[in-house]
Amino acid sequence: MNNVNAQMAELPSWVQIWMDWMMVIFLSSLFFVWKHKGARWVALSLILSMPLGILVFYLSNTVHLLGIVHLLLWSPILIYIMRVEFKSDDFKLKSPYGVWTILLMVTIVISLLFDIRDLIIVMMGLK
Repeated sequence: MNNVNAQMAELPSWVQIWMDWMMVIFLSSLFFVWKHKGARWVALSLILSMPLGILVFYLSNTVHLLGIVHLLLWSPILIYIMRVEFKSDDFKLKSPYGVWTILLMVTIVISLLFDIRDLIIVMMGLK
């Protein structure tokens, strides 16, 4: 874990702020887990991301491939929310859950773009 922490500390401050934002958004799912299945999937992905992230780091020894976990866990959540949650009769965009869902989706899309970029950079041998 010391190696992970050392590599994380070397990341630019805006990346660390972004990671804090992602944590806030994903932890916020806990406010909605009792009523919304989508929030339960998000909470589960948060729980699964730690052991999977440790495994990816153990195998690769670089924080630049941790986004693989996001691609595996968050892509299905994004699809689920767009296909199921938005079409649900009880979904209201102007509710706390609706606002959180939009923030979550935007966060996931931005993060996945960064993750894909990092994956390409690592595959090209630039990191």
